[in-house]
Amino acid sequence: MNLKVYNISMLIATAIAWFGFIVIINNFDPYQANIVIFILFYSVLFLGALGILSLIGFWIRKLAYRRKEIPAIIVTESFRQAIIFSGVFVVASWMQASRLLTWWNIALLIVLATFLEFLILLFHNGESNKIDT
Repeated sequence: MNLKVYNISMLIATAIAWFGFIVIINNFDPYQANIVIFILFYSVLFLGALGILSLIGFWIRKLAYRRKEIPAIIVTESFRQAIIFSGVFVVASWMQASRLLTWWNIALLIVLATFLEFLILLFHNGESNKIDT
């Protein structure tokens, strides 16, 4: 898949996710909704945030690296970090809706996300070192 197809497909998928988010917000009452509606709400929110953050991360890296990096690596990095940030955002949103969000919960989420990214980089570097030797 080339970059043009990737960008167009991500834009379309992100637009569909945000359209679904708007449909859920406009058609369902949160005080009368069941658990399925809340699962759909947070899933679509995750997918919409994932698409936006992935595209923004990709284009920031693309502009910053100026053809020094392979596009597949840039896509992989931006998508991985978008998954982590979207997860933190959705968990924080759910905690706020449940009135559980405090400053130390946010700090804990950030530390967990940082630790997860560190572990991924650590194991990824370990695999690349095994391949090289």
